[in-house]
Amino acid sequence: MSDPLRQLTTTLGAPPPPDFATLTPDELALLDNYVRAALDHRKAALDDALDSGMRLIPRLARPAVKKVLGL
Repeated sequence: MSDPLRQLTTTLGAPPPPDFATLTPDELALLDNYVRAALDHRKAALDDALDSGMRLIPRLARPAVKKVLGL
């Protein structure tokens, strides 16, 4: 397995489809960058949603809710 393909596998957390082995190392690196950017964007969106949701909970109850959620 090539180094860019191994990096993409690590980023995805699962082996990519077999056809990805036909991509060039530059294409694999670009795809890895796109996947990382998408994961970062998703994490930021989820963090924003969590923050806005926590604003609906009374301030005194927030620590208990965070503890229950494991935050």
